[in-house]
Amino acid sequence: MTARKTETTAPGASDPPAGGSPLVGLDSAVFSGVTVRLDVRLGSLTLSVRDLLALKAGEVVALDAGLGDLVELQINGNPVGRGEIVAVNESYGVRIVEIATGE
Repeated sequence: MTARKTETTAPGASDPPAGGSPLVGLDSAVFSGVTVRLDVRLGSLTLSVRDLLALKAGEVVALDAGLGDLVELQINGNPVGRGEIVAVNESYGVRIVEIATGE
């Protein structure tokens, strides 16, 4: 099997390379049906392994986020938005405050 060189079209170029197809933008409708996992990062804390091993059921650990702080929305560990925690019936939800655009 031999390696094949892949050519790309320079930004703004209208013609694809010989024998190739034009590139599809990542915000294209082609990807609209793709499923991704959206994670909400509430907060974190730093503690020693000793303190971690000493934790017992019922103990409370304080995170670095306050009650009114915005939470971070992540896809594959990358921040894509911010929101606030809300109650949705008996579950939690996130009200979107800021979301990244495809631009």
